[in-house]
Parts: sequence; structure tokens; C-alpha cells
Amino acid sequence: MSVLVSLVLLLVVGSSRFSYFLSMAVGGELDAQAVLVIIVNLLPAYLSNLLPMGTFIGVLLALGRLSVDNELVVLFANGISQAQLVRIVALPVAILSCVVMLLTTVIAPHTSRTVEEVLYIQSHTSEFDSIVAGKFQGNGSRQAVYAEGISDDKSTLHNVFIYTNRNGQVPIIIKAESATQYYDDQYQAKYLLLQNGSRMQVADEQQDVSLTTFKQMAMQLLDKQVQVDITHSFTIPTSELLGSPKATYRAQLYWRLSLPLMTLIISLTAIALSQVNPRQGRFARLLPALVLFLGYLALLMRFRDQIELGINGAELNLLALHAAFLLLGLWLVFAKQWQISRLFRRRAWG
Repeated sequence: MSVLVSLVLLLVVGSSRFSYFLSMAVGGELDAQAVLVIIVNLLPAYLSNLLPMGTFIGVLLALGRLSVDNELVVLFANGISQAQLVRIVALPVAILSCVVMLLTTVIAPHTSRTVEEVLYIQSHTSEFDSIVAGKFQGNGSRQAVYAEGISDDKSTLHNVFIYTNRNGQVPIIIKAESATQYYDDQYQAKYLLLQNGSRMQVADEQQDVSLTTFKQMAMQLLDKQVQVDITHSFTIPTSELLGSPKATYRAQLYWRLSLPLMTLIISLTAIALSQVNPRQGRFARLLPALVLFLGYLALLMRFRDQIELGINGAELNLLALHAAFLLLGLWLVFAKQWQISRLFRRRAWG
């Protein structure tokens, strides 16, 4: 149940992000293969964030169904205690928590770095394989390409317009009747051979423009062997985060360890809130339960941001948050049983 809920959440939450990358592919900023690599490598990161909620909702719905059908009442009447129920639920929850730990500490950082590398390479290379006739494509702030037409074998572009502004240098505008790609074995580089066109460039700070016409001009295309510069903390391996003095690294480490811990702690609350009156229905406490979960998650993210900003006491606040929800879950699960046992003790002494 928890895995199924997590997959549904993944489909709902991830669809908007996936459509964004698909729109980039349509616009020529990404090629089709890059989009596929990005989507596949985004799944572990999204799943690591959604599994705690999926586990929470899964436990809530599964035990809620047993409660509505009076099956929990039968179990309790046959000697099953709350502690035994917690132990029964704890096994699958612990397995899911280990999966979250594996995702957050090992798999997600690696796949997230792969996504950042692909995006970095795509933004620093020139690719004309995905050109669509009659449409401007590329990163407008760095490079834009337009071709009025494309040959049937897609090897030649007709009436080409190219705008480049790499590394913040002066912009260059090139127009040509046709363009073809070829690979130079001598220089081990890819070139774009432009035919019958002009090259316009701003010559100096006084905005003087130089205009050059040509019959043939070879323009080197950057290949994918670029030096990748990725410094985002969520792409750093967990082994490098341990013992690091950087506030951003400490915040990322606490976040990766908090998600599996949260999966375990919040399941106690789900066990308690799932036990409803059959007349109320199993969805009676779903809304307040989700509000409680989202409050836990929001505070967790707030304290993570405070750690990243270097605010004193933020790490203790995060640990106190986990302890507070653990005590809340234990109280919600065992409070009723403690009250009943106290009542029997009073009657026995009376």
C-alpha cells in the first residue's frame, strides 16, 4: 500500500517537472536522449522525498480499513495489544525506512549529480541535431539558432541564422544560405561548414560593428568533453559531508538522515490516527493526519534552512523536533491503553 501511494505521488508531483524538461527538448535546449537520462535519474531523488509521506498514508489507509471493518476490535479482543500492533507494522516500515536511507545517502546524490552534469553539458555545447525548421532554438542568453528549412536527410540546414554570446564576450551574428556538419579527423573536432553568408560582430566598446561576407566559413562546435563544474550540496557524496565544517554540507547531511528517521517516527502517529470509529469512516482523520505530517515536514525544512544559514541552535532544534514527534506518536498510540490499565487498577484496589 505504501509503495503504491508513493508511486502515485511520484506521478503527480514529478509530472510537472518532467513536462518542463520535455518543453526544453521541444525548444531545442535539450536533446531527446538527455531528457530520458534526466527523467530516469530524477526518480531516486523524488522517491526519497515522497516515500515518507507514502509510508504515512499507506499505514493510515491500511489500518483505517481494518478499523472500519472492526477487525482491529477483534484483534484487540483476542489479546493483541497496541505494542504488538506496533511491532507488526514496524517491520515493513523499517524496511521502507532503510530504502529511504539508501536513496538519500547513496543513490540520490549520485543520480542528482548525473542530472546536473547533463544539464551543464547541454548548456555549454552546441548541438544542431534537434533543429526544427522555422523555429528559434537554443539558450537565448548564450546561443540561438534558426533554420528556415532542412534537407530530407537532415544533413543540411537552409537559410541559417546563428547568434552566439559565449562566456560573456561580444555577440556574433552569422547568416548563411546553407550549413552542414562535418568532423575533422586532423583536429579531432566537429565543425559547421557555412556557405555564402555574412558574419557581424561588435568590434569594440564604442559599439563599432564589423561585417564580413564569406563564401565558406567553418565554425567549430563544442563537443561534450567539457569540464563539468557542479558544486550543489545535494550532489555531494555523503562520505564528504561527514565532519565537514561547511554549513551547507551539515544541513544536507542532517536532511539526508532526517528523512528515514521521519519515516519511522511518523508511522507511530499513523497507527494512532488510523483507529477510528466505524461510523466515522476510515478517511475521517486523513485530513488532520496530513496537516500534522506537513507541519512536521515544514518545520524540518525550516530547521534545515537555518542550519544552512549558520544560525546557532538550529541543529538542536531539528533534533528536538524529531524527539517531540516521537513522544507525540508514543502518547497517541499508548495513551488510551494506559488510561484503561489505570482504570482497572483503581477498580482492583477499590
